[in-house]
Amino acid sequence: MTITQKITRDNLTYRQSTSAAILDKHGRILIVQKRSYKDNEWDIPGGGIEEGEKPEVAIVRELSEELGSDKFEVIKTSKQIDRYEWPDDVINKRISEKKQFFRGQERTQFLVKFTGEESEIKTQKEEIREVKWVFPDELSVYFVFPHQMEKMKVLLKEFGIN
Repeated sequence: MTITQKITRDNLTYRQSTSAAILDKHGRILIVQKRSYKDNEWDIPGGGIEEGEKPEVAIVRELSEELGSDKFEVIKTSKQIDRYEWPDDVINKRISEKKQFFRGQERTQFLVKFTGEESEIKTQKEEIREVKWVFPDELSVYFVFPHQMEKMKVLLKEFGIN
């Protein structure tokens, strides 16, 4: 994009990223509250794909960075790509602060098994405020972003999780 071009949502692309439904040995899913979220906003963990990186490599790297453990085993890759638009204020903030020109994200989603102990999770404090292990039927309490719970139900069904 050149300086003379006007920046509009229509000429922005999607940031390529990953996310993971992480299951523990009790059938619970790990959810995270990022520092940028409001107190009632949660999501499954993940992060950006670096240039030239495969999504399967990116998710393991991101989980290791954000959660401080390498005890993650990728079980399955979803056929569903989670695409969503960021609000205008988020786009403008990212452009002004980080010089990132994206309209939203496209996330490759994974089913991941956590093989460690809960005490081994050591969050990256700069990015993650809090983590919780919740059962699938509790997710609707935490997933408040538009269409977030509906998308999660589709993902869990695809992964055979009730």
